[in-house]
Amino acid sequence: MRLARLGMYALIGLAGAAASVRAQERMPPIPPDQMTDAQKKIVADMVSSPRGRLPPPMVPMLRSPDLMTRIGGLGDHILFHNSLNPKIFEQTVLMVARQWTQQFEWRHHYPLALKAGVKQDTVDAIAEGRRPPGLDEQESAAYDFATELLVNKSVSDPTYARFLGKFSEENVMDMVGTLGFYTSISMVINVDRTPIEEGTAPLLKPLP
Repeated sequence: MRLARLGMYALIGLAGAAASVRAQERMPPIPPDQMTDAQKKIVADMVSSPRGRLPPPMVPMLRSPDLMTRIGGLGDHILFHNSLNPKIFEQTVLMVARQWTQQFEWRHHYPLALKAGVKQDTVDAIAEGRRPPGLDEQESAAYDFATELLVNKSVSDPTYARFLGKFSEENVMDMVGTLGFYTSISMVINVDRTPIEEGTAPLLKPLP
């Protein structure tokens, strides 16, 4: 009986391990020989673009080439033609990653944010879900705008006016576009459970 139980537990353990492996990534890379012509073209275009590769978050989206082409077009603007300055852009991306507890984007953008001039205290505060201390006027206006839109799903008149006092209407739309794009990417990654790439940046802890 004991051996039978051990055998049963072993099978349960194997099944659990297999489920755990599957849970790591629901839509893994598609082998090239199984891709459609549309998928092959998208991959080739990505590799020849400034990205230089098919980014991991785009791997699950490859299942819907038409959707991926359109989201990829938005991504091109957000990444390469964004009117927001790099510091505000990276601060905003970290806020979206925190909102969705999105480890992949957090780890990827953590060093980019520091390089762009986001202060370590600001990054740490965002990670902990609290308002960063010592924000300058631009950082503060952008933080409040992004927080209200992410949390309240709208932006109050005073917050909008303060943002517009430091930025332009083009910046307003690129801020909204950045929040929307990385929210979409975070949703895709969280559904797919895209594996986190290697890196030294600390991962996000669950918020209370």
